[in-house]
Amino acid sequence: MEIIKKVVVKQILTEDSRTKLQEQFLSRQYKLNNELKQLEFVLHKKMKENNDPKYQKSLQESFNKEVAKRKERIRQIELKLGQLEELEIGAELREGTIQMIEEVAEGDNWDEIMKGTEIVVKDGLVHELRHGGMEDD
Repeated sequence: MEIIKKVVVKQILTEDSRTKLQEQFLSRQYKLNNELKQLEFVLHKKMKENNDPKYQKSLQESFNKEVAKRKERIRQIELKLGQLEELEIGAELREGTIQMIEEVAEGDNWDEIMKGTEIVVKDGLVHELRHGGMEDD
């Protein structure tokens, strides 16, 4: 029988991976800033189209919510950029989890099967496979 099991993926920080992560964060930050400008433009356009005070108030409230969401994401990116600068080369960063299929047969040790598995990546290559860690939810 086969089961699906979670596997943690980690990345070893190198100069190259740090640069790539910084570029990804800056790209997201740039996109979010462009979205803020676009929202501002659309808000002004919609406000000119309809002079109803209730409509304008509702529009302004939804605009403020969207702006707040994007500003919070930008703040989080800035925080991550700062943390990335402070990390030492060789540090392991959790990238997420994936699922794998594992064969299970009668008599297998269930506790061993359910212990965590990790894939460690360094500069885009699988560097290490770790078995037997704690399950990471």
